[in-house]
Amino acid sequence: MRKLVFTAMAAALSFNVLAQATPDAPHIYIQGNATVKAIPDNVKLTVGIVEVDKDLIAAKNKADATMAKAIKLAKSQGVEEKGIYASNISIQRQTEYNRETGKQEFVGYRVSRSLSVTLTDIKKYPVMLQQLVNAGINEINQTQFVSSRYEELQKQAQKLAIKDARAAAKEFASDYGVELKGLYTASSSPLDTGSQPYMRASKMVLADAAPENYVPDAYNGGELTISASSYAVYFIEN
Repeated sequence: MRKLVFTAMAAALSFNVLAQATPDAPHIYIQGNATVKAIPDNVKLTVGIVEVDKDLIAAKNKADATMAKAIKLAKSQGVEEKGIYASNISIQRQTEYNRETGKQEFVGYRVSRSLSVTLTDIKKYPVMLQQLVNAGINEINQTQFVSSRYEELQKQAQKLAIKDARAAAKEFASDYGVELKGLYTASSSPLDTGSQPYMRASKMVLADAAPENYVPDAYNGGELTISASSYAVYFIEN
């Protein structure tokens, strides 16, 4: 079986390659890319409380009391019930090595709990974080600045990637003097073609408008980048 491939800027023009992903006819394999940039309007914060005491009940009560304060505080800052998740308790027996005796000695019971909250008013984040620490929270596990419109923006990015793939196909056809004769297949994941797809040198970028509740001076949450790709195989004719 004969195979002819032209390559330029990671381009692939192939004949008679892998039958499942590509047709047994002249075609081009294309990749489109797009990025949507957005300002975060939500904060997902995960914190924890760790207490160590030789009295297990005392350690548990301390952890539970701190967790109750933290949950009450989160609600006072406007966090909705559905945006609060308090984990179950974790108990571990903690020891440490004594160099003088050469033995592991019992330190106490390590009792821990974690709390995850989603704050929809981003400007309250620094204040709430400090209040949580003041209430006894002694672990800051993770902070994520996110967009409440993530799914919408992801779909938007995917549509732009498809648009970019179509533009790349037209660009390739023009550069190589061939004609597009229709779409064979398309996917949001790479196709098993055995060759690299053609893509444009620059991808489509869209800057999404800042949300209404965004306060730029309250806390620098940075900028979110949501990317998407689209892969397509087009029939061509010389």
